[in-house]
Amino acid sequence: MKKSPLILSAFNTLLLLLLVTASSSLLAAEQTIMLDGREVLLREDGTWSYQSNDRYADTKDGKRVRLKEDGSWEYAGNTALTTTNQVRTEDLDMKLEKVVVETYKKKSQKNVSVKTQTVFYVQLKASAQAKKITRIDEGDMSLVEVKDNNGKSYQLVSMKAGLTQLEPDTVTTLAVRVKKSPSIFDDVKSMEIIFSSGIFGNKTPVTLSQKTTDFQQIKVDGFEE
Repeated sequence: MKKSPLILSAFNTLLLLLLVTASSSLLAAEQTIMLDGREVLLREDGTWSYQSNDRYADTKDGKRVRLKEDGSWEYAGNTALTTTNQVRTEDLDMKLEKVVVETYKKKSQKNVSVKTQTVFYVQLKASAQAKKITRIDEGDMSLVEVKDNNGKSYQLVSMKAGLTQLEPDTVTTLAVRVKKSPSIFDDVKSMEIIFSSGIFGNKTPVTLSQKTTDFQQIKVDGFEE
């Protein structure tokens, strides 16, 4: 007995709805790691289950290790870390190494003009277990913002790195330069550099900051334009 087109259409629609519902449930589930290192799947319906009997451990140098049930082990990427001057994801470690205020004094007859620029030096280190190449494009300056704790923004001048792309287990330093520096009259306690989502392949924004009391001060003979 053949099924009518109407019955087949209704059956296909019901099957599609069941598949979509199942897919949504899987997407809504959240993977987490217990204190004992085992990976657990948390579902929206309040139930949970072990993903495997493998366990995870973190090394002192910030790497995550997967300890397999058969007694073997393998690196699984970086351990997550977020501090004021460092953010480490599974693939990339971003650390604000230093902030330098450069001062240029130009004499013109009896007058002296003083100009300053502030440079943020950010170390970018790709994990040895990174699954992709991290690309560094100077054209991505629009995805970077610098401001102080009072909310004042500073105009970017340049963004330069020693490498244009990072292979796994590779490191480089990114120099982000902005015009001017906080005045002693501004009562600025700290400054931060904000990398928007999308830059370097990051899925979420990254903010790194440093206290102005930790800034380095140097005199220069001019600025790069």
